Amino acid sequence: MDSMIDYGDFAARLARAMPRPAEHAVGLLDTAPRWELLRQFQEEWGYEVPADADEWRHEPVTSPELPIPAALDEWWALPYNSFVHSPRLYWTNPEYPPTPRPDPTGYGTPAGLPADSPLVPPGADRRVCVFKAEYEYCNEWGYPAADAGLPDPRVLVSDSEDGWLLQARSVSEFFLQLAVHRLPAHYGWTVHGDDDTDRIVAWTKSELTPLGFLPWRELAQEITVYGAPDALVFHDAGYGDHELTVHARTAEALVRLGERMGVDWAERIEPPCAVTEGPRGLAFRAGDGRWEVVSVSAEPLLYQRPELESPVPHTSPLTALTHIDVPDQGPLVASGHEDGSLYLWMPESGDAPVEGDRRGPALTGLTSAHTANGPVLVASWCDAGVSLWDIDSAERADLDLGPGIVSVHLSADLRLLVGGPDGRAVLQLDAGALWPARELMLSAVSFEETEPGVPLLLAELLSHDSKIAEQAFADLNQLLSPTPDLSPAAILSFVYLTQIGADIGVGAHPCTVRRRVLGLALRIAAAMRAEAAEEPWLTASRKLLASFPRVLPDLLQDPNPVTRTAASLLTGTLGSHPAPADPHPETAAAASLTRGDATAIDVLVAAGWDRADLETLPRDR
Repeated sequence: MDSMIDYGDFAARLARAMPRPAEHAVGLLDTAPRWELLRQFQEEWGYEVPADADEWRHEPVTSPELPIPAALDEWWALPYNSFVHSPRLYWTNPEYPPTPRPDPTGYGTPAGLPADSPLVPPGADRRVCVFKAEYEYCNEWGYPAADAGLPDPRVLVSDSEDGWLLQARSVSEFFLQLAVHRLPAHYGWTVHGDDDTDRIVAWTKSELTPLGFLPWRELAQEITVYGAPDALVFHDAGYGDHELTVHARTAEALVRLGERMGVDWAERIEPPCAVTEGPRGLAFRAGDGRWEVVSVSAEPLLYQRPELESPVPHTSPLTALTHIDVPDQGPLVASGHEDGSLYLWMPESGDAPVEGDRRGPALTGLTSAHTANGPVLVASWCDAGVSLWDIDSAERADLDLGPGIVSVHLSADLRLLVGGPDGRAVLQLDAGALWPARELMLSAVSFEETEPGVPLLLAELLSHDSKIAEQAFADLNQLLSPTPDLSPAAILSFVYLTQIGADIGVGAHPCTVRRRVLGLALRIAAAMRAEAAEEPWLTASRKLLASFPRVLPDLLQDPNPVTRTAASLLTGTLGSHPAPADPHPETAAAASLTRGDATAIDVLVAAGWDRADLETLPRDR
């Protein structure tokens, strides 16, 4: 690192980069100082544009409905834009051109600004133009449509409880603030608060200076960042995973700051992700039983964009294409696109293509093959993982193999060739470990034979329209409730309810009633454990309960606290090993409940769980 940088002075640097008061009236015209401050901040934390960077491009817009602020186009064009060249650092999705909320396509979930909102004048356009979204669209960022004609308008953030809130005073300030909340977490040395959090927070508020941004709101967080020599202190007054996090440019800076605080946290310091993950390139994660690395080579596996036009209308440019004949059903076609979307359709059916998945980076690899277990589809997103589908059972597995993978090829013996510009590798896949519920799904009678309409209702749980999702849950709750009898449809639905509620392998849009969905899944699991079904469903439920604990360890490590909470409750319901300690209050309450602490129910109810669901859970350990 270069000489020490005191981020206690950052607020002054930001103030110098902000416009003069008179410029506010014309939309913060001079953006150059803020772009320069962004460049400096990126360099200070060690970011360099990769030599082989594959830029995230967007299609030009010739006649937008509303003007696009100049600052947004300037940001996309910055030669040092760390999102454009390294999108995996950010875990966000861009929207370009910006799309209005309410969204006429139904994809975006927030409404516009209410009629009494003080964020725009009376009678002004109440829409919000979204240009950025959290990876799973839990939060969206945009500017008021009423300000679309300004060069650098204010930025609002969607919040499930409070609607739209002011996030930044300009688009250019927002992107600087976003970098502050992403780059130090990747390149910095890190310490999280422990039993000493309250004392450190009090010291921080008394001794350190905030950076000068508005509080950062994302995933229920409300973070204020304070500056120190070579370090940043992040205090969350909301409900994130950590109330206190400190990132520093060097480990020594963390130690020195701890000494000022009266804390010896040398043993708690975590090295940067940039160090533990190594440089960009073909560097595989260790196999977890689902795959083993057979061979690795430095020979590049080059990506070739298909020369065909996209067979799916109204989508971004085609980046990958594959097709496979599915026995007794006909050919299945899969197409990948530059915006990260995956479309699936069966041409002979006459049905339109459906979007099967969408992630931030471009989908660059598609492959399919007939294996001993049946047809398999594989998709890879640039630096955003690889997913594999067993087509017959519709079971899915997501693999984080590491960065640098842009191409994939699957052979009939379940050997997967993956690679990119920095090399290639062959992986041997294990079908049983990839899709543990496959045999159960194949042996089960179809939903339509047990309870017509259930598949459509399950799909509607993922609707972008919260009213549709709520009605679908109400109908499913009536059809599948295990009281007084546990139906075959309930047993078949258990896995899907758990996947939908836990947001595992169900696409980009999370369920808006996920805690109630998980509550229904928990009630079904408790009934299955009590062996309330008749044959042959009693045997089916026993097989399901025997296989399900295999996936709980992964769920207990999921970044989303709601998913971890569900996994913790399932460990108690299924009689598995106790869940590990967790700092998040909701997840910690779930673990306490499974150990017999009935007072934890109040904490979970306050977080959105249904009391009736929780009071039926076994608490016998």
